[in-house]
Amino acid sequence: MPVLFVHGVPATGRLWRPIIELLDRTDEVEALDLPGFAAEPPAGWVAHKENYVNFVIERIEALHARGGPVHLVGHDWGCLLSLRAASLRPELLRSVAAGNGPIDEHWPRHAMWTQWMVPGEGEALADRLAQSAGMVETLQRMGYPPQDAAANSFVYPGNARRILDLYRSAVDIGRSWAPDLARIVVPSMILWGEEDMIVPIEFGRRMATRMGAEVVALPANHFWPYEAPKPAAAALKRLWTRAEGRPYTILTQPPA
Repeated sequence: MPVLFVHGVPATGRLWRPIIELLDRTDEVEALDLPGFAAEPPAGWVAHKENYVNFVIERIEALHARGGPVHLVGHDWGCLLSLRAASLRPELLRSVAAGNGPIDEHWPRHAMWTQWMVPGEGEALADRLAQSAGMVETLQRMGYPPQDAAANSFVYPGNARRILDLYRSAVDIGRSWAPDLARIVVPSMILWGEEDMIVPIEFGRRMATRMGAEVVALPANHFWPYEAPKPAAAALKRLWTRAEGRPYTILTQPPA
């Protein structure tokens, strides 16, 4: 069964290399790059949360057509997008695992997100992040390999403003998406860096309760694919073994 990995901000598909190296799957494994994060997006691309969800669903559909039900894995914004896709199109999936991205109406936005919401101030901050070497140094301290830190998604031309637009499209994401977590009916797992103080693990546990998901606390801060690839890969293998051992029923449409 194919596997699709979805990164977040400020990562690219490179985020998943440490985990993919530990997998022994013979079927298709894809670590996508979100539009604009590592290459030029499609012409006319609008960086809105719903467009990114649709992009992820299209990639799931393509993998499903080639190899059957998909194992979906997401981190940070990839967590938000993956869980939204799982709530909308569970018939395409075999399992979903995600973490360190809050879908919760009670989560207080972090300071940078709040600053991005201010017209003019948000644009200036995005432009500074695109030009600053400080981002690279910070990411290395948080576990990024130097090459991946230097290729973070803010440095691709124009993407800092796309990330700004993405966040601005998501001011009500907790209230609008959290209730639909209960629609996720495939085997699920919440993987969370237990030392993450930007998005504490308590939010992951709240999300898991809504989904009926297992919670795996990883010895990491925010970027567990870099910081704790071995326990993360082991947890994913365990989820996939359990999911692949269950009878699979094709749904004609998502549950009401």
